[in-house]
Amino acid sequence: MSGDRSTIRYLGYRTLPDGGREFDFSLEMGGAQATIVTIDAPIAFFRGQDHIAIQEAAGICYETLRFRLTSEASPPSRFDLTAADVAQHRRSQKGPGRR
Repeated sequence: MSGDRSTIRYLGYRTLPDGGREFDFSLEMGGAQATIVTIDAPIAFFRGQDHIAIQEAAGICYETLRFRLTSEASPPSRFDLTAADVAQHRRSQKGPGRR
């Protein structure tokens, strides 16, 4: 990011035919025109023992996009949420005093 200010805004989600979700964010970097970034969260993340709640999915996607901004010059306009992304978010949420 090299010091450029970036702004991320959550725009909303769409339910996919299989039950997964697409989360849209507006991303503005360094005063440039905002672009839309879509993060696909497959249905597998919303099922099973270690599922994520639909209510927490937007936050996980936001944190994933924010992390990518620190590690990539420019994130792609569309990418899939991964198990590693979810695990990273959950690790960052487990601090002292958290359950």
